[in-house]
Amino acid sequence: MDKVIEIRNLSLTYHSMQCETLAIDDISFDILKGEFVSIIGPSGCGKTTILSLISGLLKPSSGTVLIDGSTPNPRKPQCGYMFQKDNLLPWRNIEKNIFLGLEIQGKNTKENREKAMKLLNKYGLGEFKKKRPDELSGGMRQRVALIRTLALNPSILLLDEPFSALDYQTRLSVCDDVANIIKQEKKTAILVTHDLQEAISMSDKIFVLSSRPAKLKAVYVLKFDKNLKPFEKRNLPEAETLFNQLWGEIQNEKK
Repeated sequence: MDKVIEIRNLSLTYHSMQCETLAIDDISFDILKGEFVSIIGPSGCGKTTILSLISGLLKPSSGTVLIDGSTPNPRKPQCGYMFQKDNLLPWRNIEKNIFLGLEIQGKNTKENREKAMKLLNKYGLGEFKKKRPDELSGGMRQRVALIRTLALNPSILLLDEPFSALDYQTRLSVCDDVANIIKQEKKTAILVTHDLQEAISMSDKIFVLSSRPAKLKAVYVLKFDKNLKPFEKRNLPEAETLFNQLWGEIQNEKK
């Protein structure tokens, strides 16, 4: 399988008037086309920073990031972001919200709008296209946010704790929905999360980071039945065993 992301000896140092802070320390890994990878680790260890380096929003102090063999260029983004908040504009209806990225990137053509609307219909939200965001549930809003991102046809999705603002029951449902959409659209995805069950239920691989400065402490390759939904994976005995292993990894970092 092709490597979509190649990271080699990646380091990042933040500079201020008072000091230098090493945030990322000599990290190397590959992500294959179509993989769903989660990044976990202690709070403040640099998980989101790695997403910023992959997208090209930050430049490394040393080492390399390659996407399809090229250095990431934020002016020609290959990555689509999904954040904690859906960031839908409250004065726009759903249809106009999913066109927003197309407008910003100068891709607001009839063809691209039609593709975006096909996604909205495909994933059960077409009947709400004239509704405003505050008329939708939190889970539906997050699905709209994902479709807005997919409308730009990125090769990689960067998911920065996209479910953390949702209540627990909604979160379980939306995890299933988002995992299904990403699988059907055949996207490569990287999820940053503090929720170990979320990482276990959605991922093909889990990268465990150490405390800052972040090093790649461990890589777990998951071999669950790919036909199972995330909710179904959560109830497997293997998932409980893996949860305990990951919990131990992170707790050891806090000592």
